[in-house]
Amino acid sequence: MTVTVPPPPVRRKRSVSGRVRTLAGLSLVTLALLLAAILAGAASTGASLRTIGHDAGPQVLATAGLYRQMSEMDALVAETLLLGREYGPQQQADLTSYDQRRLEISESLLKAYRLALDDPVEQRTVESLIEGLGRYERLAAQARLLDTQSGHTAGQPPDNVVEAYQKATDLMHRELLPQAYNLTLETGTIVRRAHDAERSATSLASFAVVVTGLLALACLLGLQVYLTRRFRRILAPALVVATVLTAAGLLTGTTLLNLQGEALEEAKRRGFDSVLTLTRARAISMSMHGDESRYLLDRFRKDTYEHTFLDKSLTVAAVESTSLPDYQSKLHVDFEGLLGGLTGDDRNRLFAAYQKFQQADARMRTMPGEAAIKFWDGELTEAYEGYDKVLEELVRRHESDFERAIDNGDGALETLWRWIPAGLAAGALLVLAGVWPRLREYR
Repeated sequence: MTVTVPPPPVRRKRSVSGRVRTLAGLSLVTLALLLAAILAGAASTGASLRTIGHDAGPQVLATAGLYRQMSEMDALVAETLLLGREYGPQQQADLTSYDQRRLEISESLLKAYRLALDDPVEQRTVESLIEGLGRYERLAAQARLLDTQSGHTAGQPPDNVVEAYQKATDLMHRELLPQAYNLTLETGTIVRRAHDAERSATSLASFAVVVTGLLALACLLGLQVYLTRRFRRILAPALVVATVLTAAGLLTGTTLLNLQGEALEEAKRRGFDSVLTLTRARAISMSMHGDESRYLLDRFRKDTYEHTFLDKSLTVAAVESTSLPDYQSKLHVDFEGLLGGLTGDDRNRLFAAYQKFQQADARMRTMPGEAAIKFWDGELTEAYEGYDKVLEELVRRHESDFERAIDNGDGALETLWRWIPAGLAAGALLVLAGVWPRLREYR
């Protein structure tokens, strides 16, 4: 009697191959999700890096300098009016500096207008500044013409010159400088929004990368275990390499996303914010120095300019005081205000320069007319320039911190885009290579 051995059940064959296909498909899907999560996080942080590091950030810092440039323009006009005909070469040098500031302002306004293309409110602010600066230049030119015609010696010019300058400086300080300051605040919101959006996006992206990466590893390990048990093979080398590549992609992707987030945080906190604060302090200090020349120029508003000098001093470095002499006598290193966040040697060095500037100002206010002008033109201006030089060095240092942080973030982003997709794509191909021989056994 012949015994016929029945063939293996077709259902069992289909069940085994179906499970292999399912596990392999899940592995490929989770690898794709892992890649998508990493690339989405990279795209989000990359957009924030471009906004803060290459687009809005540098342009906001450029508009922050606008306040200082405009303050210096007005101070230069006051200086040329205060100096008499015996200071002809210095007056000409001041006019040359005035033209340079005007060119810098035009460039800053052009950058601000480009930044404001999507914001009608900011566009109107820039347009208003352009129109207002035109009016200011006409008034300043009128004051200089009257001053030239008067031919006065160093000291307070004739009343008609002072009155003409009052119209120009009122326009500058009551309309244009507040608009310039508001423009910086408005454009700065673009950077803050990008930074806030990046922080939440980075947290979400990191969570998504970890979840999808663990799912991918779980699927690959499950596929490896199933093939080992079903086909009685110890390991599938292609799947082992695919698992290693997936784990490496998970760790590298998470690390690079974190590096991007840290770079952006450093660029925002230690770079952008510090530069913006120091630039504002430098601009207000420039306006303070202008108030000194206006104090000597305008006998009608001496008390006003002394009061505005005190207000600006309190903004830059605040201590409790009731008057300018009281402020200058109580000024100590534990100040607050815009520069209150500085620490260590930077704080001590800046305080020493700022205190020297304030002490020189106090001496100038006790001197009679011509002696005060000579002191202002000599020791007082030197004290201010020494203080301004320290501020400028700090600005440049934090600008370097800003640029270095952005470069680090860009480097992490470039590495991510170059290696992660290639590694995970190779892992997907190895998954196919690992299961294909097993599936052929069921064909």
